[in-house]
Amino acid sequence: MNFLKGKHLENFDWILLLVTLSLIGIGLMNLYSVGYIPEKLMNEVNESDPYYFFNRQLNWALLGIAALLLGALIPFRYYELGSYFFYTAGLLMLLFLLIFPGSGGSSRWISFGAIRLQPSEFMKIATIFLLARFLSKKERTPESIRVIALSALIVAVPFILIIQQPDLGTAIVFPAILLAVLYWRGLDEGIMLLFLTPVINAFLTIYSKHSISEGNYPLSLLIFFLFILIIAYRRRDRIFQSSMLVGINLLVILAVPHLLGYLKPYQQRRVFAFLRPESDILGTGWQVYQSKVAIGSGGLTGKGFLKGTQKMFEFLPERHSDFVYSVLSEETGFLGSIIVIVLLLILVYRILSIATRTRGRFASLAAVGICTYFVFHAAINIGMTIGLAPVTGLPLPFLSYGGSSMLTSCFLVGIVLNFGMRFYEY
Repeated sequence: MNFLKGKHLENFDWILLLVTLSLIGIGLMNLYSVGYIPEKLMNEVNESDPYYFFNRQLNWALLGIAALLLGALIPFRYYELGSYFFYTAGLLMLLFLLIFPGSGGSSRWISFGAIRLQPSEFMKIATIFLLARFLSKKERTPESIRVIALSALIVAVPFILIIQQPDLGTAIVFPAILLAVLYWRGLDEGIMLLFLTPVINAFLTIYSKHSISEGNYPLSLLIFFLFILIIAYRRRDRIFQSSMLVGINLLVILAVPHLLGYLKPYQQRRVFAFLRPESDILGTGWQVYQSKVAIGSGGLTGKGFLKGTQKMFEFLPERHSDFVYSVLSEETGFLGSIIVIVLLLILVYRILSIATRTRGRFASLAAVGICTYFVFHAAINIGMTIGLAPVTGLPLPFLSYGGSSMLTSCFLVGIVLNFGMRFYEY
């Protein structure tokens, strides 16, 4: 079967491919640096195989490029037709992990000999496919409560199963994908605000409560609530939505401090450490504090390749995965870290341009879901390294160590390239 024709190559997005390969290359160089140990420090650092992560990631990168090509070559109609099968298979793998957990009652990986795969990563692909297929039908618009409810159910099932692993960081990606796809399909902005503003409000309420307990009086919560009132006034023609917007956010402000009292002291410390890491530097705030030190010490141009001290002396935890961006920033400085952000922005822009151009509703919705995947992962990962997001364990696409993440990210790029080559298909 001839999957690739001349006109397909004419529409191939070479920029998207080049950006993806560039990010993979930067990630491999960064992991090589993570493992590098000067000879004079060999006896002081406890590393039996310093290049373990680099060597394994190199293999995963090669497999990822193969997955990218596979995703690009197979006509996307096969993904649409098989969406229910992929979704069901993903749920079965997640159920398998709950029924047969690993040591300690927690497991996120299925092992095949020396290879471990994370089903929750592949579940993101399956959920994007099914959500896009469900909403691609002409009569299924977000104006219907039933459509919104069924769309939420598609996302809620894997969300709940992944929460049980437990893996909150991966789970929160699913609601983000749901909101983005629904919005692209035509979800009213007022309903979007009903979903988003209470989450922001809750963080600001917790931050304000902690600041007041320390004798400070932040204005952030007051400003945010005034912002809510302004939005409600401007949308006063929709009185029910406006009233709900104000009422829900007021309820959050009143309820969150009360709910915090049900948390155990160590749980409260973790929450406050996210909002103010400096309040517990030697405890729950250690990771973020050391990450900020690494990023700040890089300056404008960085300390140089292989010369990062925070990772070299092992001050920086999880430097191969969660805080890989901190290593990059320390060695390449502000300029190097900005280059990575620019490459990620180009990646997002190219995906959105394909989502806008493609004629098929399934392809357009799936592309938006894929775009959200990259945006959310990058924003949370980079945000947590500078203290703007909680430490959730979400990998930075193409840079963080992890086979499942690499395969998923590459395959998703391949699918978008597929959409771009066949943009004229309905």
